[in-house]
Amino acid sequence: MTTKLHLAITAEAHVIEGFLSAGNTSDITVAESLFSDVFGCHVVLDMGYDSDPFRDVLRSQNNTPVIPGRKNRKIKIEYDKVIYKLRKRIEQFFGKLKENKRLAMRYEKSDTVFLAFIALGIIMTLI
Repeated sequence: MTTKLHLAITAEAHVIEGFLSAGNTSDITVAESLFSDVFGCHVVLDMGYDSDPFRDVLRSQNNTPVIPGRKNRKIKIEYDKVIYKLRKRIEQFFGKLKENKRLAMRYEKSDTVFLAFIALGIIMTLI
């Protein structure tokens, strides 16, 4: 069974929240629980998190959603393209984590042990 790692991180690569979900789980289904502790900031996400109800949840927490709309939207979404460029830091962070073959290939069978190695990998990226 495959798993998917979800992380909420700051622009300075500090992890706020993180957990594993099933590999076939859509990003939007876990979005509210991932960002439940995020208040008063710009939330930069990819198109996988594009949903009007989720945008409303973010705004109710005094956040500014910076999420491009999907291509099939009838009404185009306006977002700050300058702030969205910060998303590359998220991709770079995951790239640094995947430099460790143990994390990229997921040798551990247990989710607990895998999360422990992810924590070690995060610590190593911050050093």
